[in-house]
Amino acid sequence: MAEKTILRLYHKYIIQIIQPSCVLPLIDFLTEHEEQIKAAETQKGLTEAANLMMGFIYNTPETPGWFRMLLDGFRHAGYRTLAEAIDLNNFATIEKAELHKQEVRRLSAAIQKEVKPLDILPHMPKGLLQTQRETVEQVTAQKGNTYGIQKLLDFLLRTDDPHWFKNFLDALRKGGYVHLQKVLDDTGVDDSEEALEGMEISFIQEAGQSNLCANAETLTDQYQPTSDSEDTPFSAKLRKYQRELAEPALMGKNTIICAPTGSGKTVVAMEICRHHLEQGTEERKRKVVFLANTIPLCQQQMEMFQKYFENTEFEVTGQFGDSSSPMKVLVGVESYDIMVMTPKVLEINLEEGNIPGLETFTLIFFDECHHTMKNHSYGCIMKMYMDIKLGPDPPPLPQIVGLTASVGVGKSSKNEQEAREHIYQLCANLDTDTISTVRQQEEELRAHVFVPSKDTRVVKRRVSNPFMDIVLELMVHVESMAKNTYNIDTLSNIPRSTRGSQSYEQWIVEVQRNCKVLRLDNEDEEQRVCRKLVTCAEHLRKYNDCLIISEDARVNDAFKYLLEYFNNMDRAFFDETDEKLVNYFEDKKAALEEFANDTVTDNPKLSELQLVFHEQYRFKPETRTLLFVRTRALAEAIKEWVLETPALAHLRPRVLIGRRKTVNVEGMTLSKQKDALDAFQAGGSKLLIATSVADEGIDIATCNLVLLYDYVGNVIKMVQTRGRGRAKDSLCILITSSSENATKEKINILQEKMMYDAIKNIQKINHDQFLAKVNKIQTIMKKRQDIERQMASARVQETDVFVLLCGKCRMITCNSRDLRVIKNSHRVVINKDFISLCNVTPHPKPKKYDDIEMKCKISCSKCNQDWGIMGSFLGFPELPLLKTEGFIFVNNSTQKKRVVRKWQDFPGIIKEFNILEIGEAAQQTV
Repeated sequence: MAEKTILRLYHKYIIQIIQPSCVLPLIDFLTEHEEQIKAAETQKGLTEAANLMMGFIYNTPETPGWFRMLLDGFRHAGYRTLAEAIDLNNFATIEKAELHKQEVRRLSAAIQKEVKPLDILPHMPKGLLQTQRETVEQVTAQKGNTYGIQKLLDFLLRTDDPHWFKNFLDALRKGGYVHLQKVLDDTGVDDSEEALEGMEISFIQEAGQSNLCANAETLTDQYQPTSDSEDTPFSAKLRKYQRELAEPALMGKNTIICAPTGSGKTVVAMEICRHHLEQGTEERKRKVVFLANTIPLCQQQMEMFQKYFENTEFEVTGQFGDSSSPMKVLVGVESYDIMVMTPKVLEINLEEGNIPGLETFTLIFFDECHHTMKNHSYGCIMKMYMDIKLGPDPPPLPQIVGLTASVGVGKSSKNEQEAREHIYQLCANLDTDTISTVRQQEEELRAHVFVPSKDTRVVKRRVSNPFMDIVLELMVHVESMAKNTYNIDTLSNIPRSTRGSQSYEQWIVEVQRNCKVLRLDNEDEEQRVCRKLVTCAEHLRKYNDCLIISEDARVNDAFKYLLEYFNNMDRAFFDETDEKLVNYFEDKKAALEEFANDTVTDNPKLSELQLVFHEQYRFKPETRTLLFVRTRALAEAIKEWVLETPALAHLRPRVLIGRRKTVNVEGMTLSKQKDALDAFQAGGSKLLIATSVADEGIDIATCNLVLLYDYVGNVIKMVQTRGRGRAKDSLCILITSSSENATKEKINILQEKMMYDAIKNIQKINHDQFLAKVNKIQTIMKKRQDIERQMASARVQETDVFVLLCGKCRMITCNSRDLRVIKNSHRVVINKDFISLCNVTPHPKPKKYDDIEMKCKISCSKCNQDWGIMGSFLGFPELPLLKTEGFIFVNNSTQKKRVVRKWQDFPGIIKEFNILEIGEAAQQTV
């Protein structure tokens, strides 16, 4: 019988068992349909999604091995009996199991009412996967018995384990529910094989059927159902410790809520929000904005708020990323009760007047509020708030609620008193009345929130590394070439550090920036020297990156990194310096490749990492690991190492990095981030390798192992990363070859205690004294802010024209009269002659932002220096959008050269983009 015919024959059984998101990461022939299937799973339920997935399988052209891959995917996802039934063309076992499932569904109300899941779970050694058992335990601990038994039944009713019913009956009997066991055992279901022959089974898909591999930290994870509240179907009865956290904010006070990761701060925030909105009147309607630092986090929080308020009169929208525009913001403010935004979107729209003022809102949440410092957008928003509060006749201001797992102690705090000053400053920045922590209900908090055990493993570095020796030789050669051209040590105030370090990277970046503004008597010589130094600096940065990768990963990964850089260079733009540097690398390439393939130089740190994996997965094969690394390049390198190591390939690693593009690595789109998280949550991947993007907030499936691969920051980062392990008996292990990092982590642990002591001491003082201290800091801040504004207004913009030179070859490109600014964000060139100087190539990831379609990349036609993007706007098809890093800015009157990191620092005047002016200019050129 044909393979697809077999699948169609047993279609109705398959779609009642599988969850597509568990299987999709394990097969590769449905990649183009993956997002559509996952969307159906979220919106229409598991059975509908499975039906859609099978439909695509039936219509997809057959490729060699597809059927075996599908069955292997079923097996690895946990559906072994199903895979065997398809393989043998025999579904008798699954049909038998379905008869019992119907009886359990019929009695589910009684079971949910009486059974405590933890009474029977220890007596169910089979029938549930380890991850499912942990999820049941977690849900029960966080939400209570009702939700716990619902989760357990959901897992059982989609299982393909042939012995599940017998195991379930035994567990009921041993757990003390003999009466239920007898009722189920006396249902009259005939277990005999003969009774099953010729019987047609009908299936019923329950609405909202639980997700088999769903993230344990869903919207309802951290509160209990309540029968005495009729506010909404989703109304939450907060736990006692959550009610304690919420109490000051429910009373209308400006509050910082500081509680551990996994304690349900978002749920607390939603309850505060609901209570706040319900106090509104027709005369004074209330409006809430929830601020989150990243687009993925905004997306996540918006979906949670929408789910929470879906059956209420209150409406939720989001304004962040590419979906945000001034018009949408205006509509959102006018029409919705709750807006989820990135702080930058709120800041810009307040500055541009699209939102009349902060007093438009009555409540503002600051997620991860410890960022409310200095020039962060949180800080800028609160400066606007302070201007109103400390100004004449202030109108009613919004209530401020901050959420964080750690307020920190500040960079230079050496004792508890200095930590207190840091916390006072944060309170002043957020106009805080109260710091809310769990004090009365600590026992309940400990019962529901698990803090992972912490361990540090210090490993030795390689005894020798001939590969690194050759790279160091290459760096010395490049430095020598640069020094023979100009004394590069005079181009940086940062002392040159050890090669292969982050501080060396800072030094070379400073050298590269300052060589662009170098002035020599001979203009031609100046141009030659500048280009040569910029080129040398580029090579030194790549070699330095290579050393860092070699230190943390395999030598072969470092070699691949160098190869990719040199292979992607376009020789059409080479000058003499490029030729010499590339030829010198080519001379050393054979030796580098030889040492790169030498296993004698294996990295001890990777060996320790493999040992940790072996220890954890040997006894807990369902372990989920979140591995933090410092750089994107290292994340990819470790992923390749895992995949190429036979003993680790079963981990099926995925990578999670940020969206922003860097010099070395493309960013990760929101959809790709979601795919990586989905694969980890669904069990298709047991290892998620992440950079700092996973530090804070992003909802990652409960994992029980957090590994920090030489990943050490301040006390806030330590608390956040450690808190990613939320399952019971979780571990957090730092693997490092640096005794300095090991010591720093010990200091972080001491500072965490110092932070909590400081908070407790602040909470003990008289409330009037606390407010007086906060108000004094605010008054000082306001005076300093006013002085800075006066100084800024005194700095008159230079009216002189600036010439823009290519940042590498110094070719004249245009001047500041040719520039226009769009939406206070994008600088475009309106001089059509500029395009003839550009090398235009298709953008690998075209996108639209601020109504600008970004279609192509532009670079210097002479040296290939990156200049920015070619976009279209309001019917103008070719508008070059410039990036500051690509240019040197020369004052046409004084001939003073400048480099600027961002357009806001540009000293000259740039006119606003005027569609009429541009249209007339275009007509004149026709």
